[in-house]
Amino acid sequence: MGKSMQRLMSWLFIFLSLLFVTHCQNTQDKSGDVALYSDQGTWDESVQAAEKMFQWMGYTVALVNADYINNRGLYSFSILCIPGGNMYQYGQDISLIGKESIKNFIRNGGGYIGICGGAYFASEKVIWQGEQLPMTPLGIFPGTAEGPIKEIVPSRDYGMCKVNIVNSTHPITQSEPDSAWMLYYWGPALMPNENVTITISGKYDIGNQPTMLAFEYDLGRVFLIGTHPEIEEDSDRDGVDFADKLDDKGSDWELMRNAVLWCLKK
Repeated sequence: MGKSMQRLMSWLFIFLSLLFVTHCQNTQDKSGDVALYSDQGTWDESVQAAEKMFQWMGYTVALVNADYINNRGLYSFSILCIPGGNMYQYGQDISLIGKESIKNFIRNGGGYIGICGGAYFASEKVIWQGEQLPMTPLGIFPGTAEGPIKEIVPSRDYGMCKVNIVNSTHPITQSEPDSAWMLYYWGPALMPNENVTITISGKYDIGNQPTMLAFEYDLGRVFLIGTHPEIEEDSDRDGVDFADKLDDKGSDWELMRNAVLWCLKK
């Protein structure tokens, strides 16, 4: 075999090897409209109900873990949803590289929806039972998440809470009634820093503290909520039976659909 033929065969081998590696990477990449975080610390019922909720909206959902976010990024998705759960665990498992990957995803036009634990995680500072947690949160929300609020529900318990809609002009809430009943399960009050552009859409009726926020983050959009609108207390369509004995006096899924559409700029 001549030298020219040997070089040709070598280049062909390298090309085929790269093609094989690329194919393997692509087949392992998840894709869909919504990347739903599901890993250590997530509340199973929140993950299951959120998945059903997004599917009801007509979106495809892929469950992603910390390893996926840390090592692959979120380029193939439109929205990242961090559901209810242990925000401290989220901060531990999602690395600094993973957190930066999330920020870049939003900066480049992606949407972020944080529900309860996901709202805590999104904040610059997390206060839990009066003490600041020694964690590195995501920090996309310029403010403090503080909870639980024992005046709403005693610690280690859950129940329904009334949320007053305080902004009826924003696309997320313009079609909402004056108030809604939602599941409260140790969620935060979301207190923005001074002189930041944040739309406070809803406040807890008890204590009058913010629980529902919307804001832009470079080219992307963020929606945070301290309650659990994904849980359907009087319906089985969420796929879970948690809190079915309670009555939310109407579904919150339409509100969440408006939030998704706003995050998608539709």
